Amino acid sequence: MHNTVTLLTDFGLKDSYVAQVKARIISEHPDVRIVDITHDIPPFAVISGAWLIYTTYSWFPVGSVHLAVVDPGVGTARKVIGLRKAGHILVGPDNGIFSFLLPAQEVREIRWRPEGPISSTFHARDIFAPVVSRILSGTSLEAMGPPVERPFMLDISRPLVVHIDHFGNVVTNIDASSLKPGCNLEIGDSIVSLVADTFENIPGDSIGLIKGSSGTVEVVSNKGSAASMLGARLGMPLRLICP
Repeated sequence: MHNTVTLLTDFGLKDSYVAQVKARIISEHPDVRIVDITHDIPPFAVISGAWLIYTTYSWFPVGSVHLAVVDPGVGTARKVIGLRKAGHILVGPDNGIFSFLLPAQEVREIRWRPEGPISSTFHARDIFAPVVSRILSGTSLEAMGPPVERPFMLDISRPLVVHIDHFGNVVTNIDASSLKPGCNLEIGDSIVSLVADTFENIPGDSIGLIKGSSGTVEVVSNKGSAASMLGARLGMPLRLICP
């Protein structure tokens, strides 16, 4: 039984886009619990959305449905897909937003479409939200389309900046188990060599490396923005060198 839906988008909260997506769902399922993961992803930043859905979905109850829409290709031939992973269902565009979740137990192209007009610029409201409603009504992914053998994948095989958080911490996809004193991280034209256990262990105006809450290396400053200090950007390549 699905009774929790999460939303993750780059829509922001200035406009009514998020409300329209929610309205489309609760108009059919007024008792569903909708939780906002975030709507403050930088516009079109698929890699950041991919990281945040990956690090957040499993904290919700098994059986939750997750709608993730960062979709610069809206209206194009890119597929609409649904994944089944660890008892959760995830719905979104086939543009790499589920890269960190692959492989999954099931990946389907969702070819079902609701009746009525579909805007070429707002598939989140006119396609994705109705798909979520249909899943909430008990329709399986299998009933909505064929398997996808090769969903689109971002190149996450190398060390990258995958997210920059509200505080300016630079989140990487480097496993934190490899971090130890003596390690150096090359990021752009800078080298960060201070390894710390907490933010307080980093002197003011300095930048250090810590083990982040999602289990990867983060580049941080104590009460400052490491991203601004380093000129970090999403997708920037990195190199961790350890003794």
